[in-house]
Amino acid sequence: MTEEAIKSLEEEGCFLEGKGRLPHGETVPRPEVDEAIVFKDFFACGLQIPPIYFLRLVLETFKVQLHHLMPNGILMLSKFCYACETYGAPPDLDTFCTYYELQRQPK
Repeated sequence: MTEEAIKSLEEEGCFLEGKGRLPHGETVPRPEVDEAIVFKDFFACGLQIPPIYFLRLVLETFKVQLHHLMPNGILMLSKFCYACETYGAPPDLDTFCTYYELQRQPK
């Protein structure tokens, strides 16, 4: 990432101005309490900050953090939320679990 890439994402509405930052000198990312590690490909898959409550519910329920997901996982969550909202229903964790299965990927 570069400062220009962050500005571009801000202009696209992916997150509020001034909320994104580069990991200056961090070999291992050390996010602050109110920060999350996010890959730029997540935004191409539909992630916007702040995320909807459903994403937080999924992360807390399965005890994972945002950077543990792959871009396809973000895309699946985005498509599910879009489908629910299209039919006028709020995204529901039980319904999500009925249609999708969380799989651990080997290293």
